[in-house]
Amino acid sequence: MFEPLIAFAHKLAVFKDGWPNLDDYQALLTQHPEPILTQSGIPLRIAAQGPRPVGLEEQYASRIYLTGEIQTRVANWHDFFQLLTWLTFPKTKAAINAIHHQAATKRFAGATESGRRSPIENMLSLFDEGGAIVVCSDADLLQMIREFDWKNLFWQDRATLIEKMNCIIFGHALYEKALTPYVGMTANSVLLPVDPDFFYKVMDEKIKTIDDLLSTLFINGSNYQSPQALSPFPILGMPDWDTRNAQENYYDNTGYFRAGRNTVRLTTPRSP
Repeated sequence: MFEPLIAFAHKLAVFKDGWPNLDDYQALLTQHPEPILTQSGIPLRIAAQGPRPVGLEEQYASRIYLTGEIQTRVANWHDFFQLLTWLTFPKTKAAINAIHHQAATKRFAGATESGRRSPIENMLSLFDEGGAIVVCSDADLLQMIREFDWKNLFWQDRATLIEKMNCIIFGHALYEKALTPYVGMTANSVLLPVDPDFFYKVMDEKIKTIDDLLSTLFINGSNYQSPQALSPFPILGMPDWDTRNAQENYYDNTGYFRAGRNTVRLTTPRSP
């Protein structure tokens, strides 16, 4: 589950007996091969957690967009993974931040209720916190996800899934949960069709491709306007993400591998 972040392992291993401080986090940003920029063109930089925001410019997302300052707490897994996802998916994080700022600007200008988020803000928050990207070159596998046809997806077509589908965690809160994984962990996922040659790339190249595609998808935005656009995905169904899922009966747990609302679960197994 942590494979997308593996590139930072050697840089963080020096802190195995203690937490990085804010200067250490800033060093991670400074040492990055390319500057991490907001969509407003400002370099991202670490700032201490501030008091409760009052005006628009003090709101968490708007402060990032307007000043580049990302408020960060030390000894806090949530903020730790927040920074790592900025380093891993810089274009997508910047796109999400810009959309949040634009929506907040409208709310504070009185176009909508200032304390009530719009559907697109709710969708982006769900993805930013608990999202994953399911990249797949097989349309049938993606359709199984849409139909909540979990046993066929994860068991009957397991060999095809291993060859033609990856799940990449995006959400920093989901990474935090993955420290102590539990049956019930479900991602709010984006289903991303890719060409077969995607799976011949090394992880760094995969991440860059995903970041390019995902940031463009959110900027264009036509299909991602509300939480309903995200697909629930029980991530521990992925082969080897739970040692117990090597057994077929693992997927009989309908409390975890649930049928979707207004969806009739397929009961006839597909031929291997």
